[in-house]
Amino acid sequence: MLGNWGVDMEEELTPAQEETAAQKPEEAREAEKEPVHSELEELKRKVEEATALAEELKDKWLRAAAELENFKKRSLREREEMIRQAQESLVREFLPILDNLQRALAHADNQDGPAGLVEGIKMIERQFSSTLERLGVTPIEALHRAFDPGHHEAMIQVESDDYEPNTVVEELEKGYLWHDRLLRPAKVAVSKRKEA
Repeated sequence: MLGNWGVDMEEELTPAQEETAAQKPEEAREAEKEPVHSELEELKRKVEEATALAEELKDKWLRAAAELENFKKRSLREREEMIRQAQESLVREFLPILDNLQRALAHADNQDGPAGLVEGIKMIERQFSSTLERLGVTPIEALHRAFDPGHHEAMIQVESDDYEPNTVVEELEKGYLWHDRLLRPAKVAVSKRKEA
């Protein structure tokens, strides 16, 4: 077909031109694939880095967990050892008292009168009290003092004109402190006014 100026509008392409025309869309496709391919490679690299980091952090976490568990076990062993040492020290303090009690009993068997036994028991009581004192145990002074619910346990009330109300008039069982901490309250009888 010829145009107005006699130029053929449907010009046939040479094989070289056809090849060039066919290559252009292919090159365009390749050019489009390039960024996608590089993005894919970048994503793969980031996933590998994240996986490596996750493995490293997991390893650190497992090590820290194991260290914590070892610390707990070591602390428990050390605490138990300290308790055993404290108990051993306490038992050593009481052994001489037991020795003296056994001597007093042996002496009582050899004596005709109870005076030797009584004296031996008094010595043991003094030794026992001094041992407790060395360990930080002190008796609570209660008799003839105002009733203190923090240190005394009232067992009975006694009517009395001789004492102010709420005064300890009798100590039924001694109370003790250990380094200012209450071990056992003193069991006491407390005065009250006589009823008319």
